[in-house]
Amino acid sequence: MKKEIRKTNVLIAGFTGMIFFGVAFVIMGAVLPSLIKEFSLDTTAASTLVGLLPLGILLGSVLFGPVIDRFGYKKLIILSSIVTVAGLELLAFMDTIPTIRFSIFLIGLGGGILNGLTNALVSDISDDKNRASNLSILGVFYTIGAIIIPLLFATLSKSISYQTIVSGAGIIMALSLLYYFTIEFPDAKFKQGFPLKRVFSMAKEPVILLLSFVLFFQSGLEGICNNWIPTYLESEKGIDAQKAMLALSALIVGISTGRLLLGYLLRIVAKEIVLITSVAIAAAGIVVIYLFPAVTPALAGSFMLGLGFASTFPVVLGDIGERYKEISGTAFSFALVIALTGNTLINLLIGYISLEYFHLTIIAGAGAIAILFITAMQIAKRDKKIKSTN
Repeated sequence: MKKEIRKTNVLIAGFTGMIFFGVAFVIMGAVLPSLIKEFSLDTTAASTLVGLLPLGILLGSVLFGPVIDRFGYKKLIILSSIVTVAGLELLAFMDTIPTIRFSIFLIGLGGGILNGLTNALVSDISDDKNRASNLSILGVFYTIGAIIIPLLFATLSKSISYQTIVSGAGIIMALSLLYYFTIEFPDAKFKQGFPLKRVFSMAKEPVILLLSFVLFFQSGLEGICNNWIPTYLESEKGIDAQKAMLALSALIVGISTGRLLLGYLLRIVAKEIVLITSVAIAAAGIVVIYLFPAVTPALAGSFMLGLGFASTFPVVLGDIGERYKEISGTAFSFALVIALTGNTLINLLIGYISLEYFHLTIIAGAGAIAILFITAMQIAKRDKKIKSTN
């Protein structure tokens, strides 16, 4: 009984941390219009601010894995939460551009660590049967954090300053530290030294490379949909700008719905079937948007995109967590850095080839995800068969 209670406590910590990553991930978009007005920023200056958030997230994703494998979870979840809170409070109260830049970088750094750490944490405390479904539930808590901030700004920004909203978010996050101090987290995997040879050998293994590049394309597709779909609907499909913005909400609702369903489906349906069906739904969603340029099909297609995107990260991270239990944090760092690189590069690709080919990019990316995942599973089965015969 005590073991189950401890697992529940740790799950709550993971879910809480993921909510705050959701907050950190969207805070820039929420405050940017206010920062542009307050500091009279031009497009170039504003873009330098925006670019610091993903830079911090990328650095956090590099750091978290080796640290938790060597030193455990407790100190790092507390430290990363403090860093994120510090970033939020600096953003709220500082009045110079250099300090604002620093605050945004801190939010990204702390958020990037929380994202990777909570995924690794939930993976480590889950058994093989429930790992992917627990990770899918974790993803639901990301959407909670991602939705809270826009809703607060939409409902309160006319009567309350953005500084008060951001500071309040930081204070609430700081309260979570009291909980983290009171519970027991999984121990470090390597209390003496760190297996560098195992890390280098892992980076050469085809299965984790293929799975990481599944996330490369998945992260890229999610990124271009989050960043470009309203513009695509407006400029390419002639949909009113305000109505096109609703597509983002439909996308988030689709992801949330998909991850809620995954918590059940992954317990009864093979992960390969779930993932391939999901990417097919995503591809079908962009086809609907492309063929039927009207508001209702656009919202339906955006919901289908979100529904289709929901499974890839939980399924793939669950598989990586199962295969690399002894070095799961570092394995997650490896995969998430490649995923974030895909987000950056595929967004740049859209800017280079133009939105005219937006739908083809999504279809091609969905196909790449399916092919890479099937190939990874075939290699894994072959390797397992070879080991069993030796």
